[in-house]
Parts: sequence; C-alpha cells; structure tokens
Amino acid sequence: MIALHESELVSGDIVKISEGMDVPADMLVLEAHDITTDESALTGEPDAIKKRIYHECLEKRDEIIANGQKNSSKSHDVYSPILMSGTSVRLFKIKF
Repeated sequence: MIALHESELVSGDIVKISEGMDVPADMLVLEAHDITTDESALTGEPDAIKKRIYHECLEKRDEIIANGQKNSSKSHDVYSPILMSGTSVRLFKIKF
C-alpha cells in the first residue's frame, strides 16, 4: 500500500477509508461491514446514510427484480454502494 494525496487519485484506485475520514473522490464500497456517511454538505440530509458493499446491492436488486418488485419513492430496499466526494464517513467497520 502506498500513500497518495487525494489530488493524485485516478479512476480504478482502491482507497482504504476509516471512520471520520472525508471521502476524497466518488467511489464504490467494495468491502465493509457497517458503513454510514454524512451527506449533509451535499444533500442537506441531517441523518446518517447507510451504505452497503457493491455486490450486496447487486444481489438485492436482482432479488427485487426477480420478485417483480421495484424501488419506489416510498421504498428504498436497495442501499447504495456509492460514496460521494465531499461527504464524510461516520461509522466504518471492516468485514472479517
């Protein structure tokens, strides 16, 4: 592992994040157990936003589609795996 300044990140880089860290670039969660983010700087949403790892989101989406269901404005069964630049990590636990 090497340390880089966030200005040196390029598409495809894998970034190790930790609790309290500002997200340096838009990215996908590949490995974690519990992760929530503070997106209030971008969206104004005061509550922590729960995230899931990418492959879990795909599995849940496929399950919903197979059952003939879909997300609606009142039901968001598929969490997002996307961390957005300018947000911060509130809680993070690595999955063992």
